[in-house]
Amino acid sequence: MMQLLQAMFSTLTGAWRGPTVDVRAAIIKAQKEKSVNSAPPVKGDDPYAGEIDRLEAALGHPLEKGACIEFKLQDLLQIVPRKRRRIDAYRGLVSKLDKMGVTLTIKSQKSKYNDQEFEQRGLVQ
Repeated sequence: MMQLLQAMFSTLTGAWRGPTVDVRAAIIKAQKEKSVNSAPPVKGDDPYAGEIDRLEAALGHPLEKGACIEFKLQDLLQIVPRKRRRIDAYRGLVSKLDKMGVTLTIKSQKSKYNDQEFEQRGLVQ
């Protein structure tokens, strides 16, 4: 009788548990798919090309070597939006423009006080 009950309950608990999933195999499979889908960037692909085009459109003329551009952070966020609403979010764009010979200066309300203080001391030209 006991064996009959054990056999009956063992099949019921197996049905309740459902199919077992091999989590490790699923993770490895997902990593393989991710590595296949993410192709290395092409050297000719410039991630900042679209942003530079938007800057040129906002200025109304193409950027030339030796140009100096100054934007308020709030204005730049409208032209070239970022998730992180800080000046340091534009480091890559500033670096790319610097390589092109264009100087991009971004002013924010937080840096306004510091810049005035440096100007008073004669540290900034």
